[in-house]
Amino acid sequence: METQTPRSRVAITVWEDRVSPVFDAANTLLIVDIVDAQVIATRYHRFDPTLISQLIHILNDQGVMLLICGAVSEGPAKLLEAAGLELIPFIAGNIAEVLAMLVLENPVWRELKMPGCGRDICCRGKIRHGREIKVTHPDSIFK
Repeated sequence: METQTPRSRVAITVWEDRVSPVFDAANTLLIVDIVDAQVIATRYHRFDPTLISQLIHILNDQGVMLLICGAVSEGPAKLLEAAGLELIPFIAGNIAEVLAMLVLENPVWRELKMPGCGRDICCRGKIRHGREIKVTHPDSIFK
């Protein structure tokens, strides 16, 4: 059987079977390979959220271009984005829901935003200084 090359590789910070509610306290990534709108492989990878440069190295080595996480502090978010990673922060829910959203042609991340997040601005502008949450269009991920 021929192995398919993933068109997209996504990382999700996880805690048990859910998105880790706080990135800064997470220590496990679920790395997901997606081909033709189907999850073809998943694997777990441990990391230390206090060592952002090490995490960026892990994500680059794994070929990850998109990171989905819960609440994230501005410092780590800026470093991840500066490293060229797309970030979908302030997401809550179980991993099955996130994976189902990832494979949709037009995901609606608003449905999975953490409580208090609305109108594309989280926590009434208190987190990340009111910048809009960057929601990556799937066409830029699934090429």
